[in-house]
Amino acid sequence: MNDDITKLRETLQKVDFFYSLHFDEIDLLIKALRKRKVGPGTVIIRQGDKGDAFYLISQGRVSVNIKKGLVGQKKVAELVGGNFFGEMALVTDEPRTATVIAEEPTELFVLYKSDFKKILLNNPRISEIIKMELQKRKSANK
Repeated sequence: MNDDITKLRETLQKVDFFYSLHFDEIDLLIKALRKRKVGPGTVIIRQGDKGDAFYLISQGRVSVNIKKGLVGQKKVAELVGGNFFGEMALVTDEPRTATVIAEEPTELFVLYKSDFKKILLNNPRISEIIKMELQKRKSANK
């Protein structure tokens, strides 16, 4: 279990708006994570849907696909254990920008937006750090 927590902590700190958090703040996020197992072919998130969760891949492999034209999809990435996706859903209400599908049996840790907001309400410092990091991200994308 300690190995899992260490891996989760390291992965969360790779997320640009979490890397400035202290261990105890990261541990609050880890406690809110829910384990979810999905089979091959499972659509985890769908492009255009409202985002309600952030995902960390514990084991397995997923493909990231973006709509091309009216009916086609293009695979733009593959993610494996230690990777994450959907982080913007925690802090914006923008729709999902890609569809993510499990390519094999996959184990995920999920942080739901509702749990994340409860943590932020009780920890204003986390909220401030995330706001600053999002501003940096927006500035870099201009």
